[in-house]
Amino acid sequence: MKQRQETEYLERVFDSSPVPLISLDMRFRVIMFNAAACRLTGYSPGDVAGRRVTGILPLRRIKMITRALRKSGTWSIDGHMTRLVAKDGREIPVRLKATSLMDSENRLFGILLVASDLGEIREVHSKMLEAERLAAITETAISINHEINNPLCSILGNTQLMLMDKGNLSPDMIRKLETIEKQTARIQEIAERLGRITRPVLKEYVGGKKMLDVEHSGIKNPS
Repeated sequence: MKQRQETEYLERVFDSSPVPLISLDMRFRVIMFNAAACRLTGYSPGDVAGRRVTGILPLRRIKMITRALRKSGTWSIDGHMTRLVAKDGREIPVRLKATSLMDSENRLFGILLVASDLGEIREVHSKMLEAERLAAITETAISINHEINNPLCSILGNTQLMLMDKGNLSPDMIRKLETIEKQTARIQEIAERLGRITRPVLKEYVGGKKMLDVEHSGIKNPS
């Protein structure tokens, strides 16, 4: 009874792991296939139990892993980049870690495969890069506001003072001052908008470079 309880407990631990786990015997038949592996591949345990894993993972890759385990004499090897084939035929890029399953006489009788979904990892990495890019934009916006806001306020204030005396100015001078007023206000608006960007959008610039598209980037509305 105790042994049965321990076996059931280990099976529950195996199945509840958030990481995809596949255990194989030495004929490469699937012995256990946990819930995370099901979610990743679309197969149910009933689809694969007792069957060779070659429908999911190329046979040459399994043989290579087995040879590496035997040759190295270690309990596990890591870093195998390959693709699993999902039930719907999709190829899923993964990083595999293989661990030896040894019997009481230290003989290899099976393999445990641990899969990391590279697509998911890349998505997390992409989100991290996005967060870093946004942080850089925010820091730049703060610097811009700090460094140029005072000069801009001075330029704008003096321009508006001069425009208050339009009676003594020529139409050409008034037009030029109004242009200065408008463009200075525009610079202030852009600097303020930079600090509220939450979703940067890039656009093509000269020489194959990209630049921030201030107009189309998502912004946080002022509270």
